[in-house]
Amino acid sequence: MSISTRNKKTILFLAANPKNTTPVDLQKEAKEIAEGLQRSKKGDKFQLEQQWAVTPREMQRAILDYKPEIVHFSGHGAGEGGLALEDGMGQIKLVNAKALAALFEAFKEYVECVILNACYSEVQAEAIARHIPYVIGMKQTVGDNAAREFAVGFYDTLAAGESIERAYKLGCVSISMAGIPEELTPVLKKKSDFSQLDAADPRDASVSDIVEESSPVVENARSIAAPPLSLLNLDNPEGSVSLDSPLYIDRPPIESDCYQTIVKPGALIRIKAPRQMGKTSLVQRILYHAKQQGYQTAYLNFQWADGSFLTHLDELLQWFCGEITNELNLEDRLGEYWKGVLGSKNKSTKYFQRYLLSNTVQPLVLGLDEVDRIFQHSEIATDFFGLLRAWHERGKNEEIWKKLRLVISHSQEVYIPLNINQSPFNVGLPIELPELNQRQVTDLVNRHRLNWSNQEICDLIEMVGGHPYLVRVALYQVAKGRISLERLLKVAPTEEGPYYDHLRRHLVNLEKDAELAATIREVINSEQPVEIHTGEAFKLRSMGLIKFQGNAVMPLCGLYRQYFRHRLASPQANMTAVQQTNNQSSLHVESNLAAIIFSDVVNSTALSVANQKLTLELVNRDFKIIRGICAKHQGKVLKEMGDGLLICFPESAVKAVACALEIQRNFAEAATSLPPSHVLQHRIGIHLGEIFSINNDIRGAGVNLAARLEGKAQPGGICISETVYQVVKTHLSLNVIDLGMQQLKGIPEPVRLYKLIP
Repeated sequence: MSISTRNKKTILFLAANPKNTTPVDLQKEAKEIAEGLQRSKKGDKFQLEQQWAVTPREMQRAILDYKPEIVHFSGHGAGEGGLALEDGMGQIKLVNAKALAALFEAFKEYVECVILNACYSEVQAEAIARHIPYVIGMKQTVGDNAAREFAVGFYDTLAAGESIERAYKLGCVSISMAGIPEELTPVLKKKSDFSQLDAADPRDASVSDIVEESSPVVENARSIAAPPLSLLNLDNPEGSVSLDSPLYIDRPPIESDCYQTIVKPGALIRIKAPRQMGKTSLVQRILYHAKQQGYQTAYLNFQWADGSFLTHLDELLQWFCGEITNELNLEDRLGEYWKGVLGSKNKSTKYFQRYLLSNTVQPLVLGLDEVDRIFQHSEIATDFFGLLRAWHERGKNEEIWKKLRLVISHSQEVYIPLNINQSPFNVGLPIELPELNQRQVTDLVNRHRLNWSNQEICDLIEMVGGHPYLVRVALYQVAKGRISLERLLKVAPTEEGPYYDHLRRHLVNLEKDAELAATIREVINSEQPVEIHTGEAFKLRSMGLIKFQGNAVMPLCGLYRQYFRHRLASPQANMTAVQQTNNQSSLHVESNLAAIIFSDVVNSTALSVANQKLTLELVNRDFKIIRGICAKHQGKVLKEMGDGLLICFPESAVKAVACALEIQRNFAEAATSLPPSHVLQHRIGIHLGEIFSINNDIRGAGVNLAARLEGKAQPGGICISETVYQVVKTHLSLNVIDLGMQQLKGIPEPVRLYKLIP
């Protein structure tokens, strides 16, 4: 009797958790698999054998001894580095894909399926699948719970008498049912997908191709960690992130919400975000998830449509129906349904109902990307989006329309005057993609194999925020060795930097709209979030240039503030305003973003009256100390104003606050050894804003606000604006007291202030 016809099929469970890797609960996985087999009606058809702390030699011997139909490896993976087995001392020993492929080629007469329940094992799965009918690997990190849920779901299905392919699908479903957003991680590779020519490896692979490393970089196999990404295969950050890329960062709970919604009858998901924020990548993953459920899917990007289609509803709907038909690999039957006097909306509805939806028993999921291209044609948009809403409403009650699920993505706000009952933009699951947070940016840094400090990550975020595209461009350039982070941060907002095309595209769009350009100029020149016209605010948000803080807005990141401050500056207009104010005929005006320190001696007038000579000597003494500390922190004293100093830190609030803290601590320590008559106390105010250099003088609202903050500081203390606090809070360890919103003299709007205790 051949192995494949034996009464029982053997499952060989191989486990390895080397001492120098992160511990994972493999015992629990084996126990739950065994319990599932025992409870199943057909569980007696399977024999579970286990081999622990497996070495390469023991792995080969176990397959020889048990002659299993199914080999299940559970443990750690290192991507292209291989699977992590153990050596004689319990330390790690990596076995690469070439060796594993050779091993299973030798046992292909009876091994039917191999499961590699380890991180980044897709590389090995693909190599083994050239010889074994079914191989399952993990395309990225897999959490401990997700790995266990997959294994239990897989073997429960197999023990119920189902096929390996169905067991794989239900294993993925088990992950999803447990509420774990990792159901796309397992991947199934089939021998039938490879030609015989591919299966014949011209290299004489042998099991001796084992790589031993004393201190290998093997990631935690059951937790989120940076993948072992090959820099040679590093994805260019243009366009969407491919489904198999380890560089896609989940933004919980968005992905799991979408996956749970799309399986509901008549589902509609609408995704809104500025360009290059990841809309298409998310749409593609929703479609992939639907395809994993056995659904029919079709992706349609409205950028593909000829311009003429967007001005005629009949042509648009014919194009729409034709593209969907093509995506589904069906015969084009538009000519048959596009007859008679019925309107084009009725014709397209018939085409879907009587042909596209009737042609499948499975749900049909449409991914409609960049639909905002239709917005500029209001009459067409009203009819087209009204049609989508009508189909969605029919899906609530009519069985055939329950099959249709829609995923709609757009960048712009919906300005077209749609009837509230005829719009698809106020129903379904709304998704607005946020920026990446600091933890997610850190994860992406690690996935690029960059060993950055927390300060370096914060510096990057200060420049580009959490904008996924901007972050990926920076990491790509640095990971490729094309530029250092320090250099990138310096040239980022210039024509020399890697964002040149991105920034120029925005600049061209702004220059086409004078009102929009004036509005963004107002935003970037303001030290505080400002309220602007609603229409302009949503347009700028759709472009991704600003973010909301309540009803007010501010630049999305430092990159946009710096670039557009110079590119959209209106020197002539600024000069004219100053000329009118000062009645001068010629002025040289320069503007710069800077952190401003305004310091002042407490009670200096009374001290001078009591002893003017001594007071001047003490002020000069303290000014000399302050200048020395400022130079240390790369600050520049711009001017003396009696007993006060105006100090500038170009674009670095962190250095300004660090400098102020050192100044006050220095004076406090010196005061302990000086007679009271020789001690001066200083107050310091700090603000981050725009300053104007006008004929060797410094002016601007930023300077005025810093001066007002100094007046709010306690003797020997520091007062900072909220703008400064938001920048430095993650960079410095601070003892802070929130002083709340306060009205400052000469400042139109209240400002939130913070007291720093040195």
